[in-house]
Amino acid sequence: MAAQSNLDDNKKIVRAFIDAAFNRHEADKAAEYMTTDIKWHGGTLGTVEGRDNFAGLIGAIVAALPDLSNVEQDIIAERDIVSVRAVVEGTHKGDLLGIPASGKRVKWDAVDVYRIADGKIAEEWAADDLLAFVYGVGAYTPPWLAEAK
Repeated sequence: MAAQSNLDDNKKIVRAFIDAAFNRHEADKAAEYMTTDIKWHGGTLGTVEGRDNFAGLIGAIVAALPDLSNVEQDIIAERDIVSVRAVVEGTHKGDLLGIPASGKRVKWDAVDVYRIADGKIAEEWAADDLLAFVYGVGAYTPPWLAEAK
């Protein structure tokens, strides 16, 4: 039973982090769930290292999408890894990814994988559907939709 309890504890840590960061918009509180040397892997967006830098990234995201919400669809834990599939939604009211505020409501899917060490998040691999975001804010039109116009 100890193994299952540990998996459940890891899920609680990740859920509390997501709630603080992306639902309550408390980057400082979210930082409490991170190791000091956390690494956030954002694919083409690069890697952010360190708790203060990652908390700053969260703050920038929330500043650009002040009504941001992250709704869990699935959560799976194995060993020291927790994976979350979620739907993220918010209104684009500030610059993000070099895209000026559009005022548009955007919604995208995200799959994030977290590694837990000593009761804290030590690493995250973020796989957000950024194409859905840039399309939603009007910064990109897929070629097949552009041809239909």
